[in-house]
This record gives sequence, C-alpha cells and structure tokens, in this order.
Amino acid sequence: MSIEEICKKYGIKNYTINDDGSIDVDGYVNINGFDLDELPLTFNKVTGNFDCSRNSLTSLEGSPKWVGGIFNCRNNKLTSLEGSPESVGGIFNCRNNKL
Repeated sequence: MSIEEICKKYGIKNYTINDDGSIDVDGYVNINGFDLDELPLTFNKVTGNFDCSRNSLTSLEGSPKWVGGIFNCRNNKLTSLEGSPESVGGIFNCRNNKL
C-alpha cells in the first residue's frame, strides 16, 4: 500500500512526504482504536496532537520525532518507550502499558 493510500485509510491530511519516506503532518494524527500492532507509517513531525492509543502496539518505532501537542500512546502493549518522540509540546501519556 502506498503512503497516500495509508494516509487516506487513516484519515491523515495535510501531510508532506519527505525524501526518506517519513511524513510531516501539519495538524493532528488520530489512529487510535485500529488494533494496530505497529505504526502504519514513519512520522517525522506532527504540529498538533498524535494519538495512537487503544491499539496493540508493542513498539513506538515510526513515532514522530517532534510533536507540537499531546502524544498519547496509552492502552497499548508497550514494554519500552524506545522510538518515542524526542520533543513533545504538550502531555506525554503512556498509561496502561506493560512498562
């Protein structure tokens, strides 16, 4: 599936595809509740909130490096925060994982 098709499937809009295949999103990303075991894309920068809660994620690989708002990864199966953002402008919520 192409990056464009994945973005359409998850309702991700206002994105730019970078040379390395990662994406920047001018706005928010809401991919909660899809029963994902891994993130469907590699994110670089998200200016708004990034919500990947209520899935079955075991890794945060592919998470944005920079989030302007809230980063929410609660209610997953994470055992580590490896791969999480380097910078979060708001709350970092990782409750209800196997940390």
